[in-house]
Amino acid sequence: MCDANYNFLLVDIGAPGRCSDGGVFRSSNIGKAFANKTINLPEPIDIDGMNGPIPYFIVGDEAFPLTEYLMRPYPGRRKSTMPKDEEIFNYSKTFQKKLLRLSRARRTIENAFGILASRFRIFRKPIIASEETIINITKATIVLHNFIKKLETDAGIGMYNQAISCSTSNMQTDELQGLVPLNRAGSNHYSSNAKEIRDKLKMYVNHAGALEYQQRQL
Repeated sequence: MCDANYNFLLVDIGAPGRCSDGGVFRSSNIGKAFANKTINLPEPIDIDGMNGPIPYFIVGDEAFPLTEYLMRPYPGRRKSTMPKDEEIFNYSKTFQKKLLRLSRARRTIENAFGILASRFRIFRKPIIASEETIINITKATIVLHNFIKKLETDAGIGMYNQAISCSTSNMQTDELQGLVPLNRAGSNHYSSNAKEIRDKLKMYVNHAGALEYQQRQL
């Protein structure tokens, strides 16, 4: 998990590749802390143009279940069958331009992994080492990554910004052999509260929080 500046905030290292993203998150200490509400998130806040307070949440893709603390896209990928307001909220791989709203937030973690792999080339191929050593290497590189990012910020260096895509999807396959993607097994079963939060966010990005260009690029 990372912030908007590509700094890693929470990490869980060492899950089998056969496990789904959602399953790994759910069984991790991080996922349990979110589910048990012990993660110490700030209180919900009021946002201009929204009806009622909105809780703080994290962003995931279709591999994760929709919850009050985790927003995922609306189901469905076909442009012809998806309502336009959901399409704007969502991200569709049909579009190559960096527009739609949830995807722009979600791409931050993809970019963070891309930066990490670009900076520490050990992740560009399978690591031949014991599990303990691999975990320690990963921890060390994450700490160094955050340290370098802080130095860049303090020096006013905007090395990575919204205009630069460092997404792992844009890197050569052989450059990321050490970072193995987990399986996807998201669920469409969710609570009414989670649905209400997502619907409020959808309404916001289509009205009060709409961007000038988003309608033109659909």
